[in-house]
Amino acid sequence: MEEADRRARGLAPSRHPTFEPVLTPDEIAEVEAQCGVELPADYRSFLAEVGVNGPGPWFELTSLRRVDGRWGWVWDDDETLRWLLDSSGPFVETEDWPTRQAEILRAAGYEPTPQGADDGSDFRRAFGRAGDERRYRERGRGAIHISNDGCGATGWLIVVGPHRGELRDREQAINPPFEPCVDAAGNRHTFGTWYLEWLERCESATQ
Repeated sequence: MEEADRRARGLAPSRHPTFEPVLTPDEIAEVEAQCGVELPADYRSFLAEVGVNGPGPWFELTSLRRVDGRWGWVWDDDETLRWLLDSSGPFVETEDWPTRQAEILRAAGYEPTPQGADDGSDFRRAFGRAGDERRYRERGRGAIHISNDGCGATGWLIVVGPHRGELRDREQAINPPFEPCVDAAGNRHTFGTWYLEWLERCESATQ
């Protein structure tokens, strides 16, 4: 329906009008074994019954692919932009991140500074050239980069911790917060409710 609407308005087809093939049960089991975590049930069903990528809220879903023997979530169809899930600890909420950040730096023998908590300079001083990547990976630990929302904004599915199964949105900015993704009533979305709500909006817009 969306593609028909785009044609009627003289627009080019969307970049991902169809879904990439589903994963087999063995492939899903391989993903979970590699990541050391069981995926949320609704996302697991999506991978098994719908596909591993395709159209989604705002722009597109990231694609779960095996690259060089490792499964990761590929952004913008560029396999160099691959998110590898770190399930070694729970996802840290935005309000708790400054404390976690200080713990990481002190464990590395570096005393954090007030300004470094915001601009990442502490991580660069503590870890050198790998500092920005280390900070980025630590901040997304326990979560999957699930969607490309356009203009640098991203969506995340939490898979480790007390908020497992919930969605978070992150805008493009320096150290942007992870904001809970909620419905019109303020209820926090799971992958399933998030995706179905988007489908309903698409259907209403093309009727």
